[in-house]
Amino acid sequence: MTAKLFLTITAVLGILYGLAFVFIPTQMAPIYGVPVEPHTTLEVQFFGSALIWIGVVSWLARDFRDWDAVRAVLIATVVGSIVGGGVNLLGTFQGLLNGMAWSSTAIYALLLIGALYCLSAGPEASGLAAGPARSA
Repeated sequence: MTAKLFLTITAVLGILYGLAFVFIPTQMAPIYGVPVEPHTTLEVQFFGSALIWIGVVSWLARDFRDWDAVRAVLIATVVGSIVGGGVNLLGTFQGLLNGMAWSSTAIYALLLIGALYCLSAGPEASGLAAGPARSA
């Protein structure tokens, strides 16, 4: 898998889920066992806005020609997947989320694996230069 394909998948997931959480939070929250209250609805919408942000950055990063820039987005994906997955697991084990939260755990894990794979494959696997030439 190339970094471009991985970033496309990340972008589509982020934007679609983000739009759903922003525009239909009262339908999305109960799917994960989150009670529909004004405060939780607002938090779900904030989460959706962050997903849209991640999706747009990933979409734009697909066309980066500099490996250092792509690498930065992939590292951010690794960090975000670990933190998000950890928070998701914490909420699940505390009983704050229902069994559907395991689907989110799976998505975080797959994004983590994909980003780590792209990082380990390096720029050559994605047809990118290792970085811009720097003159002294």
